[in-house]
Amino acid sequence: QNQIRVIEEFKVSKKSKCGIITFVSKFEEFADQAETIFKGSERRADLDKAYSKLIKAVNDTIERVAIEHQKTPRDVVMFENFHHMFATLSRLKITHLENEKREAKQKYQDHLQAYVTAFLGKPLEKLSNFFEGIEARVAQGVKEEEVGYQLAFSKQELRKVIKEYTAKEVKKGIDSLYKKVEKNLCEEENLLQVVWHSMQDEFICQYKYFESMIARCYPGANIVLEFTINDVLQFFSDIAQSHY
Repeated sequence: QNQIRVIEEFKVSKKSKCGIITFVSKFEEFADQAETIFKGSERRADLDKAYSKLIKAVNDTIERVAIEHQKTPRDVVMFENFHHMFATLSRLKITHLENEKREAKQKYQDHLQAYVTAFLGKPLEKLSNFFEGIEARVAQGVKEEEVGYQLAFSKQELRKVIKEYTAKEVKKGIDSLYKKVEKNLCEEENLLQVVWHSMQDEFICQYKYFESMIARCYPGANIVLEFTINDVLQFFSDIAQSHY
């Protein structure tokens, strides 16, 4: 009850980024002690019930902190802290808490993906907008291979947009993205590489979408982007290593 009260009264710091919230680390210490003290005890069932209440308070308050925190994006607060809860519950191997462990893992994965999608956004925005325009025309009934005959979507227009995204420009954009991500994440949970790898996958997904749209709508036009997937992999890898 005391633990739950402390958790529910937790005040959000306005000064620093969030990181692992104190009551999440405290839960880990508490569970370690409780497991040592009650190992093989007939009070085991009571302890398991108490854990369930405690974890509910932890989860609810992580969600509140994520909304209230001003220095760290909501999804980062969620995925870092639920990752910590998942790691703790995996290590403790408490049979009664399998559902809580699954829930923590799911929340960690969902919010990691949401952060990557929102934060990466459309790194090649003009290309994204160009192809979204094409998709809108196709939805109105224009055939894919005939879109290029419309002035706004001619080969010349596409080449003009592609020219804006040289390898050098793209690398600069990815580098600035890394610095922002690094500012959001905390060191103790050590998820920067995981997030960075997901960003790379998402970026390559967008790249492949552009390639397939060019192949479908401009067959035989010999139009390619100014950088390759291998370049993208190299940029992501070089930037991560230069910040170690």
